[in-house]
Amino acid sequence: NPVIGLGLLEMVADDLLEALADPDDADMNGISGKINVVWDAKERKTALGRFGWKANVPNLTNQNSGAALGDMGITTPLRPIENCEAIQKACADSAEETRNGPEMTAVFLNQLNVYTQRIAVPQQRSHDLPEVKRGESLFRVAGCQNCHMPSMKTGDKIAIDDLANIIFHPFTDLLLHDMGHGLADGRPDFLANGSEWRTAPLWGIGLTEKVSGHGRYLHDGRARSLEEAILWHGGEAEAAKEEFRMMPADARADLVSFLRSL
Repeated sequence: NPVIGLGLLEMVADDLLEALADPDDADMNGISGKINVVWDAKERKTALGRFGWKANVPNLTNQNSGAALGDMGITTPLRPIENCEAIQKACADSAEETRNGPEMTAVFLNQLNVYTQRIAVPQQRSHDLPEVKRGESLFRVAGCQNCHMPSMKTGDKIAIDDLANIIFHPFTDLLLHDMGHGLADGRPDFLANGSEWRTAPLWGIGLTEKVSGHGRYLHDGRARSLEEAILWHGGEAEAAKEEFRMMPADARADLVSFLRSL
């Protein structure tokens, strides 16, 4: 997942997510976005999930401390115990020898949180080109915006004053959606079932190849292009996928041009 605009996503009010959620498809549009309710290790209570492939993390304190331990083996005040499996004796012995408190201090973790909150989002490029404008219109015609919501707004009563009441354009609703059998991993995660995924933000997706050095997409990199990523959509996105598939080639190219401009 790209680490851009995370502070804006973190400051979206719970009330907005609850208003967007439609788990029983009450409006009968075929889209039933669902909130994931997860564990906040810092506050020691449940909270609404918004980060991670399945929205299984509630905020950046949990995200960063979890990544520090899970990806790099660095303990924090929130997760002070090394993640050594029972069979990993050398790992356990090393952890015991160096046990002088968490390796990352609370001050450093807070600095990391501030840094990840403030990483800016790249500006849309080539938005005046005719093909990009046509592609944006087709994006809406296909129904992609039902989940990849172009605009959201941060809350007005939040911890960071200068991030309050900001309208931004992440192209996500931060909700869980059933994406069908083809993308299912069979792995439940809190309230997410094995075929549900958080709507991935699309901002910055057009810079994937430049930033990452590859053109792989989706949660496991199976899609070798944006076209393939769209065609892997199923479940609640089946209708939008079919709209894209049935478009003339030039219309499909325009829609992809729009995505590459983000």
